[in-house]
Amino acid sequence: MPATHSFEPYTYEVPLDFYWKVYNSRFPKHELFPFILDSEVTELIVEENGNEKSTRKTKLDIDAPGWFKTLFSIHYSIFIEESYYDKENQKITIKTINETLSSKAKMIDITVYQVHPTNPNWCTFTQTGTVELLVSVLGFQKKIEKYVLDLYKSRYDESRELDKKMIERYKQDVEAKNNSSNNNIQNNCSNSSENNTNTDTAVQPIQNITATSESSSTPVS
Repeated sequence: MPATHSFEPYTYEVPLDFYWKVYNSRFPKHELFPFILDSEVTELIVEENGNEKSTRKTKLDIDAPGWFKTLFSIHYSIFIEESYYDKENQKITIKTINETLSSKAKMIDITVYQVHPTNPNWCTFTQTGTVELLVSVLGFQKKIEKYVLDLYKSRYDESRELDKKMIERYKQDVEAKNNSSNNNIQNNCSNSSENNTNTDTAVQPIQNITATSESSSTPVS
């Protein structure tokens, strides 16, 4: 029997669409996620109703002891992530499966994001992980499954903290871009105002010349 664990729902205090942008901004690489070595979207489908379906291939560093890497002769792993954003029902489902060692082990991670039931400006997150060895390893199959699952569970809290840092970083980036855009608009308005002032100044002598010309043409009584 495979080893499975489901986590309690977690709440992110940001809208669902905002979190989705934050989530995708970690790829292909990000300093807060150094274990992501590389990533690429291999398929993206936008349905007529706006729903999005994508497949992503990601290369991850393996956070495991040397004996584990030696046992399976691996130093990094490839995972395939299939995501579906149901915009009508405001629900994102992500299924991640291992491509590396897929003939020896099956690792499946399913995460679901939905609008918070009492606050539409928040979203909830649930996660379930499953580990199953497909080959016998000297009678240590269950122990290895348990070890991998325990490692998976131990990273849960750390991942949530990284997500919160990522959200704050993304908010700062958005705010900086908005401020930069506003400054550009103000500068453009200021330049436009200066140009208008210069134009008025240039017209003034012409008005004076016209007035002088009219004064000279008036007969002296």
